[in-house]
Amino acid sequence: MILYSHVSLKHICDTAAEAEAVTAHLGVQPSRIREAKSHSWSKQEGHAENISWIWMLDSPKSHTEADLPERLWALAETIQPFAERLQTIKSSHKPWVVDIIYHNTPQYPHGVKGEFHYFMLPPEIMRRFAAWDLMIGFEVFWFDHPDWVRPETIGRFGRFLRWLRKG
Repeated sequence: MILYSHVSLKHICDTAAEAEAVTAHLGVQPSRIREAKSHSWSKQEGHAENISWIWMLDSPKSHTEADLPERLWALAETIQPFAERLQTIKSSHKPWVVDIIYHNTPQYPHGVKGEFHYFMLPPEIMRRFAAWDLMIGFEVFWFDHPDWVRPETIGRFGRFLRWLRKG
């Protein structure tokens, strides 16, 4: 069961000002610009929180309106008027990733039994995105089934603790 799915053009920016500059350079309003936080650790700096901004332009068709190739084609039609300007953006990141994300639950309360996602694109779509030097990413995020109950598993340490409690 698909909870939701996005097909969008995505660009990671180091600052909010850079995200606004992308909008100005492309001459198109994004669907959204959101702040993203990540964490890193190094011996020299220790723990650090990193903040970036993600510029996103969604396909005009949603997962309830069209299948994946049709949504990608609709996104390509949206990108076409500013496609040449994509490659002239100055950025520290590889600028253009088409991001396809499915958020769904397994079919059965006790896990996945035979469910899979098949990803196949017609050559015309691949040629179009390749001409703009755009990568296509595909991600599936599995969420717990609404009826799923975590099984109680006890390892050796857990059995030892139970034995200690019983005395």
